[in-house]
Amino acid sequence: MKRDDIPDLVEAPAGYAPIRLMWQGLNVEPMRAALAAHPELWNQRTERTAPEGSPHHGLDDIWPRFADPATMREDGSHDSVWYPAADLLPVREIVFPLMAGVRGERLGGVLITRIQPGRTCRPHTDPGWHARFYEKFAVQIEAAPEQAFHFAGHTLVTKPGDVYWFDNAYTHWVTNDSQRDRITLIVCIRTERK
Repeated sequence: MKRDDIPDLVEAPAGYAPIRLMWQGLNVEPMRAALAAHPELWNQRTERTAPEGSPHHGLDDIWPRFADPATMREDGSHDSVWYPAADLLPVREIVFPLMAGVRGERLGGVLITRIQPGRTCRPHTDPGWHARFYEKFAVQIEAAPEQAFHFAGHTLVTKPGDVYWFDNAYTHWVTNDSQRDRITLIVCIRTERK
C-alpha cells in the first residue's frame, strides 16, 4: 500500500519509530493449544469487527479483558476487568510477566485478534481515552513471513513468540498475504514512561 492510497494518513515524526521489536522466543504453544481447544471464543464480541466501516471489519476477536461498564465515565475513561475468556486461555501467564518486563503500573484491555489469509486490517489510527492512556504491546501467537504490521515508512514482520511495542496514534495497518491465520495478543499497559 502506498502513501497516496491512504486518506487521512497520520505519519510518525522523522526519527521516531512507531513500532519496535522488543523480545523474541516467548513460548506461545500453550496459548495456541488453548485457542485451538476453544474456537467458540472467537467473535463473542463484535463491536470492532462487525461494522462495515470499521478497519477491523471481517476480522476475528476474543476479548479476555476490557471495560467494566460500571466504571465507564463520560470521557470514556474506565477500569478494565477480566472477561470469561480469560478463564479458558492462558492470558495471565503471558500478561503479568510482560507487565513486569515493561515496568507496567496499570493493566488495561487485552485483546486477541485473528486476521485470516488474504485479509487486511485497513489503515487507521485508534482514537479515544483507552488508546491514548495505555501503551500497546503485542505478542505474536501465529505468524508467517508473508504477514506484516505497517506504518508509513515502517514495517515489522514477526514470528510466533515475538513481542513488540507499537504506537497506534499513527496510521497503521496489518496485511496477511499468507495461507495461515495471523493471531496476535494485544496488551494495553500504562507504564512509568506514559
